[in-house]
Amino acid sequence: MKDLDLTLDCMENARFNFIYGSIVTHVESPFSETELLCLAMIYHKFVLLNGPKAKYMTHRQLGNFIMQMFRVTDTDINGRVVAVVSDDPDCTDPKFSQDRHCTLPSFVKMFTTYFVSDLEERMIFVYSIYDENRLGYLNREHVMRFVEKFFVGEDEDEQIEMRTDMLELIFIKFDLDKDLQISFDEYAEIVRKQPALLEFLGTVFPSKVQLNTVALCVNLY
Repeated sequence: MKDLDLTLDCMENARFNFIYGSIVTHVESPFSETELLCLAMIYHKFVLLNGPKAKYMTHRQLGNFIMQMFRVTDTDINGRVVAVVSDDPDCTDPKFSQDRHCTLPSFVKMFTTYFVSDLEERMIFVYSIYDENRLGYLNREHVMRFVEKFFVGEDEDEQIEMRTDMLELIFIKFDLDKDLQISFDEYAEIVRKQPALLEFLGTVFPSKVQLNTVALCVNLY
């Protein structure tokens, strides 16, 4: 394999090919081999920042990458994205996040998820982000934690009133069987009719402009 990155010397390029060449060929993804190699090189650059003996990108690096490149700025949602793509439920706990790491397949999984256009797959991902405790449903207390972030200001009474009204509207809309819980099936039924409600509790996916910018940067490699 030819040197992929001219900012690295021949030895480092050879090391990159040795470490990631076989991994790239076994990663399931809609991306081409060249695109996967470019993603692997970006991943490798983050690994190099962790020292000469480092093998992985950290969760903190991944969270910062998601925040800066994809503009997922809500810290709770950002942490959940890291947890879901890394398949590591403990990584949202500050006691664990600093020492956790993200593998290359997980890094590619993040890009695969963000660039998918299928509504069903997007719904599954978004709901898994909102369902922080992996209960299989969203209750009123859980939803309120998201709603509280929608209204900020100096008038506390007004904020409480607006949050309460928003919570009621959400459950009127999504809680179809009126059991005070929003299941995935209820969420999916509403979103299939109104796709604009996909991210009703906060931004999970980047905008198309952001995706196009990231795609261009990756392809430039």
